[in-house]
Amino acid sequence: MAPDDMAIRYSTARELAERHCNRGQFDCRWYHGNWYLLKSLDIVSTAAVHGHDLSRLLLAALTAGQQPGSTAQAHILITGSTDETMVRLAHETCRQAGIDIQLSAVDICATPLRFMESYADSTGVSLNTYRSNILEFSSDQRFDAILTHAFMGYFDTGERGKLVRKWRSLLKAHGSVVTIQRVRPADSPELVRFTPDQRQRFIDTATKRAANVIAKAGNNAQYDMAMVKEAATRFAENFRAHSIRSHSELEAAFTGAGLVFEILEYGRISEIDAGAGRVTGPSVPSDAEFAFIIARNPQ
Repeated sequence: MAPDDMAIRYSTARELAERHCNRGQFDCRWYHGNWYLLKSLDIVSTAAVHGHDLSRLLLAALTAGQQPGSTAQAHILITGSTDETMVRLAHETCRQAGIDIQLSAVDICATPLRFMESYADSTGVSLNTYRSNILEFSSDQRFDAILTHAFMGYFDTGERGKLVRKWRSLLKAHGSVVTIQRVRPADSPELVRFTPDQRQRFIDTATKRAANVIAKAGNNAQYDMAMVKEAATRFAENFRAHSIRSHSELEAAFTGAGLVFEILEYGRISEIDAGAGRVTGPSVPSDAEFAFIIARNPQ
């Protein structure tokens, strides 16, 4: 992304966050208002990191049992997406596969829904959006697939089972949850945050990468380094995630909800070279283990 585009997009994200983000207990302005800038610097872990695998899993879930030559149709629900990435991924995956889709998205915050709606308007995608806590969400519609990425870490151990049971209640018979979820080391704390050292390295890396962009852009550079430092600082100070610390803990959330694994694979992504050293922290691209999941509703 060019520096001027990044500044414009970041300004738009900040404006939307101030206008639409939650306040109080679920205040998420620090997250949605800074996400686009940090994403442009490749310093936060996004669904795009697993784009190929999410597409592979979604396609496998939607075409299982499909008769050759038949026209596939699918109703897909996206839960928990920071921006329009998941809508784009579902749209492009299904368009290339010739699958007609109706998309819906639910999020506790209106800001990511606005970005999804903007993408849908520009591409002609059929999209319904709902502002709701997923645990309280209800719909007369039942879905062929629920698509999400790294969402379970926003729920503590007690709520995680409720989340998967909610997913199942929204699925058609034989519908599937399609997701990729990080599994942290067994000695991780229940609530993971940036340590002081991780926070400083995160901020330093963000500013160094931004400085490189500015140096290459020369007189065309149009964003303020103070803006970058503020964004990285607010993100690192506020981010937290609930740990899933074993395969059995993850798998129990699905089997306890009555879902059956059609695909369950574990794998890692490569460490990211951050120039001055590897960036570490609870929401950065790093050497981490992930579960690749299709969990089907058997009835």
